[in-house]
Amino acid sequence: MRNPTDDPIITKQLPSLDVREIFDFLLRRWKIGGLIAAITFGIFLLAAITLPPSYTGVAQVLLDSPIDYMTPQDYSNSDFSDNPTFIESQIAVMRSASLLQQVVSSEKLAEDPKVGPTALTWLQGALGVSRVGFGNVIELDVTAYDPAKAASLANAIAQAYVADRTKTRYEGVQKASTWLADRAAYLRSELSRSEEAVQKFRADHNLLTTRAGSLTEQQLSELNIALINARAELAAKRAQYQQVDKLLGSGGDLQSMPDVLQSVVVSALRSQLSVVSRREADLRLKYGERHPEVMSAQAERRDIEGQISAEVQRLVGNLKNEVDAAEAREASLVRALDSVSNQSEVEGQVGIQLRDLERTATANQNLFETFLSRAKLTEEKSTLLNSGVRVITAAAVPLSPSFPNRPLFAALGLVLGLLFGGAGAVLRELSASGFMAKKQIEEELAVPVLASMPRMSGWSGDTQPIAYLERKPLSRYSEAVRRLRLGMGATPELTRSPRLLLVTSAMPSEGKTTLALSLACSAAADGERVLLIDADLRLSAATAFFGMAEKVGLVDLLTLPTKTTHAIHLDERSGISLLPAGAKTRNPPALLASARMLSILNELRGKFDTVIIDAPPVGPVADATILARHVDKIIFAVKWRETSREAVAEGIRHLGGRSKISGIALTMVDEPKLPKYGRYTSLESSVSDGYYLN
Repeated sequence: MRNPTDDPIITKQLPSLDVREIFDFLLRRWKIGGLIAAITFGIFLLAAITLPPSYTGVAQVLLDSPIDYMTPQDYSNSDFSDNPTFIESQIAVMRSASLLQQVVSSEKLAEDPKVGPTALTWLQGALGVSRVGFGNVIELDVTAYDPAKAASLANAIAQAYVADRTKTRYEGVQKASTWLADRAAYLRSELSRSEEAVQKFRADHNLLTTRAGSLTEQQLSELNIALINARAELAAKRAQYQQVDKLLGSGGDLQSMPDVLQSVVVSALRSQLSVVSRREADLRLKYGERHPEVMSAQAERRDIEGQISAEVQRLVGNLKNEVDAAEAREASLVRALDSVSNQSEVEGQVGIQLRDLERTATANQNLFETFLSRAKLTEEKSTLLNSGVRVITAAAVPLSPSFPNRPLFAALGLVLGLLFGGAGAVLRELSASGFMAKKQIEEELAVPVLASMPRMSGWSGDTQPIAYLERKPLSRYSEAVRRLRLGMGATPELTRSPRLLLVTSAMPSEGKTTLALSLACSAAADGERVLLIDADLRLSAATAFFGMAEKVGLVDLLTLPTKTTHAIHLDERSGISLLPAGAKTRNPPALLASARMLSILNELRGKFDTVIIDAPPVGPVADATILARHVDKIIFAVKWRETSREAVAEGIRHLGGRSKISGIALTMVDEPKLPKYGRYTSLESSVSDGYYLN
């Protein structure tokens, strides 16, 4: 199974923000950021100076509900509504070509040499119309080359809009008044025709009317009432007569009848009878039965009684006559009611048509009166018209140009310059493909950085770096090599001796051969037996450095029956034993992968304390990958800021992962620039040169 630690790229969490890192980023990228910011600011500043100035005149128009002075109870007009749709429609009217054409004509814009015949198009582009907040105020602005022209055009458009609104409302009222008057005249004629039709229909059918309705209906109502009263009276009279007739049949006293009792004559006679009866009784007591005065009183009494009887008989006869009269009246009313009912039935048959004609006439009358009143009211309104639209802020002549706003341009250029500069610096930072600090390598590759090798720009001659290490054993470079060797020695897997090390890189020209030579020279200076094997059978830089291109070397050992002692050559000055590349070959991978190569390496392990193999780069060829299987540890050279991170990760993957890689050596590090990538990127870079003796 594959070890997860062999993956060259390690997924890491986002680091916490460090203010020092931001400062270091600004320190190393301020030039490109400042350049972009300066260019951007200069462009805006140049534009502010060179662009022709424009001036903007601003006017405000209030859209209010038109006041109807004729009908104060109805203040809301049908064409006004406090909603965005109405406001937007009015904005469209202000932008309309018909309204702007009036302004073009009144202001003679077509004659302006700076505007020309395209005045309408120019004015449409120069005009801006917008709603102020959520209120009913519309703000219109006109941008022109001249401040007075901008103000006059803004005011002209506002006044043209107000006049257009007033004219539109006046024309609308006039049209409505004319239409209402025409309809009223037409309805008047319709009303006359409908009323004439009603009268003609009544006359044709002899239908007379009263205030309460038709004459027949009134008669029928009156006869019904009279008949009811007559029948009630007949019933009363008949009851009285039946009572009298019952008294007569039973022999009762008729004087007990109500009519008799209520008769004034009978009452007077009874009073006289009472007086005479008392006088007769007094005389009878005084004179006896035969006295003349008694007899005279008796005669007078009998006369009065006769008068009373005659009066009662008269009252009975009157009662009989009243019953007969009531019966006759009832019969007469019944005959009259039958006659009127027959006439009502006839009128009911034509009443439907009459009522339909009357309804038509009534509807025409109501409609005519409504239209006539509306026509009169509308005609009066036209004499007092209020549009509800007014200019609340007239455009004043602007004192300063609205474009270009030089302070704004400068501020905008500064802000955008900083933004673009920062973005450019960030892009430049992100586009940097190489590694700049140990922290980056260790976080992304999980491989330790053993040392940072400073760039030695002052080297000269073919004996570098060996001569430099001999001459300056306490220099920065010497200390860096020594730190690299100590870092390899601290690796647990390399505690045993001898050690077989492979030095390679991802791409060519990354300083791997110089690194291998430096390691070998430092180890030899410490008294170790060191062998440097030039396994780069294609370029053989180490062989060329020592001038041993013509000597027997590795290829000869692999292809000929040559002993290793004949192919190893000692450099007297440095004390380094070298196994040069030897003869040229067309198939280096096959030779390096042979059993003979493994046998040679095993043989050399017992003869030297440290064996360093200078292998080709991993990227172009497979030679280093083949040799990596036979060595104890690998030193991977990475050129500072140059080698892409993808190439390094891919090279580690080709070498079989991190298991055999002792660490990475950053080569050709520009130490004066190193603090820009982190104040403590490397401890040795933060120390002054005075600390080193050489």
